This record gives sequence, C-alpha cells and structure tokens, in this order.
Amino acid sequence: MAKEKILVVDDDIDTLKLVGLMLQRQGYQIVVANSGPKALSLVQKDPPDLILLDVMMPEMDGFEVARRLRSDPKTADIPILMFTAKSQVEDKLAGFDAGADDYLTKPAHPAELLARVKKLLRRGREVSPTKESEESGPRGWTIGIVGVKGGLGVSSLALNLGLVLHQESKSPVSVAELRPGQGTMAMELGYPTTGGLESLLATPATDITAAQVERELATYIPGVRFLLATFDPGSAHYVENVAGLERVTKHLRHTARFIVLDLGPLGQAHLPDLLPLCDEVLVVVDGLPNTIKMGKMAVDYLLQQGVGHGRLSAVLLNRVRSDLQIPWLEVQSRLNIPVATVIPPAPELAYQAHDRSSPMVLIQPQSLVAAQLGKLVRQQLEKAKGAV
Repeated sequence: MAKEKILVVDDDIDTLKLVGLMLQRQGYQIVVANSGPKALSLVQKDPPDLILLDVMMPEMDGFEVARRLRSDPKTADIPILMFTAKSQVEDKLAGFDAGADDYLTKPAHPAELLARVKKLLRRGREVSPTKESEESGPRGWTIGIVGVKGGLGVSSLALNLGLVLHQESKSPVSVAELRPGQGTMAMELGYPTTGGLESLLATPATDITAAQVERELATYIPGVRFLLATFDPGSAHYVENVAGLERVTKHLRHTARFIVLDLGPLGQAHLPDLLPLCDEVLVVVDGLPNTIKMGKMAVDYLLQQGVGHGRLSAVLLNRVRSDLQIPWLEVQSRLNIPVATVIPPAPELAYQAHDRSSPMVLIQPQSLVAAQLGKLVRQQLEKAKGAV
C-alpha cells in the first residue's frame, strides 16, 4: 500500500532536501515547492495528504497560502503543519488563525517533526470526508457555541438561535447538540427522548456517512432540523469518540446553509478537533465577576487553539437584574473580544417555554430575547455573506 503524499513548501533549498530526505526514509511520498504560488498550483492538480508549510517566503507568505487553501472547498480539509523559524506567540496565533492545524518552530528535532506529521496524517485518515460528503453540496456557515462553564444556557441559546436564523435568512438551518448523553433539546422541543447523535457515534468513525447523518436529522418546522442527543448518563462515554464527532460535524456542514453547534462547556476532549470546523465561535458568559474571570481564561484557551479574533465573540446571557451584573462594555473590555449581543433575564418566558415545550422565540416573537437574538443573527448573516 502506498504511503501518504506530503507536500513540503519552503524557499530554502537545504530545508527541502533535508526534510524531504528524512520523510522519504520513513516511506512517505514527497513533493516539493519553493514558493506559495507553486504550492497552490500543485495542490490543485493533485491534493496531498499533508502540507508542511514555511511562513517566510517571497511572492506569498505561508499565512496567505494557508488562507487560500482553507477558502477552497477542494483543499479546505488538507492538514497543514506550519514549520517555520518565526517563534513568537503572535506568529503562532497568526498561523492558527490562517488555518494551520499545527505549528512547529525551526530548528526541530527530527523525531518531533516526524511525530507531528504522523499525528496529523493519522487524524486525516480517521476523519477525512468520503467522496460522498465532498460532493454532497456546498458547505454551510457553521457557528459553534461554547459555555465557559456548565449551566449557562448554551443549549437553549443554540436552539433559539437556529430558529431565528431561519426566520431572518429564509434558508435551511441545522442545529446539533454535540453532547453525548447530555441532550436537553428533545425535552425543550417536546420530542420523545431520542439519541440520533448516539446512534451515529455507535458506528466506527470511518463508516459514518452523509446519508446516515441526514437520516438522523429531525425536522421541527420546515427549514429547521435538529440532530438531537439523548439525556442518558450511560451514553456519555460516546464523548470519547472524538473522530466520530469530527466526522459527524464535517457531514453536518453540508446539510444546510447555516449550522449551529451546541458544543457544551469548555474543557472537553473533542473541542480542539471541532473548533477548526467552525466559521464563528460564540463564548457564552454571564455578568458575574467569577464567570468573567473564567471567560478571559476561556478566550485565551480558544486563541491558543487557533480560533482567531475575527472568528470569536461573546454572548452575555444575563439571568439576574442588571444592577447585579457587570456592565456589558466592561465585560467586553475584560474579555478583549466583542460582545455580540446581550440576552436579558426572562424568567417568566423561560418558564412558559419549559411548560409548553416550545422555544422562547416562538412563544413571544416580539420579546426582547428574540430582538437580541435577531441582532446576533444579522451580524452572522453579514459575516457569512459570500464566505461559503
């Protein structure tokens, strides 16, 4: 069986020779390019399994090469390892923001370089889309929602945001709660307990197909579908199937114009693999001092994971009266990311939603909650315009 193909991109001939020879001795097929434009041309003709990419090159630097690769559906999923002498934290953040999957500073020990290469290739084999998913249509704008801790209302936000997205855009929307064994949306929607997500994750990751994901999507109203998780502690172990969650997410991105992902609280093992699949990441906080401290740590973590400032904003979900909360402008200053919207306390509306098993934005479409979600949606529609 032929080994994977690696494209090494570097304007330094010695690096091309040394790295290429080292990888060839490990049995990999090596293709080289000494400039960004040549690399892009080679990738279009015959996509490699991995790209080893320098940053400092004439004509086009590695950051721009990565951005162009990620913007093309044909090349968007190719793993990229940036291998460069640029070692500042700002450089690494710029690399991840441009789309790199990993970042290694020169000079590096050959054993470490080889380990990074093997890791990215292994992950690519586990979750690379099948031909079926690649040809299943355009990729939708994907919004991932994470809480800085549990209990902040991430699931309710994702559910109601999906409905308002459909109302405002008149486009199909898929909403998925990627929280095995911890699902709450079925109860909020008045559905019987269901485990569409767990049914998918019970299948080996490489066998999960786009057709299977489509079958597990439940239609709530025309144009809005949900991938629901069961509430069953006995099913929580499926969270360990990181490759399966990534495969499901990749297929989900082809099911609608907009996709909303309930990613749950930070700190879960699958988040580093799912975050790169999101066009936008919303961090949910409340206005209490300790939560804001957690929020700043969460923002720093997300930046380290390669979620750039342009893809990151906060949702301030208040549950007590305003005089007990930190003002939103101060929250924005402390987090150092934009607060996209502020959801006001609405205990009576929340109670009605639970009592009727109906989303808040459908019970009171003219409420302040619906208005603030509409503000968030319009921001997302503007960002998504022409992006996918």
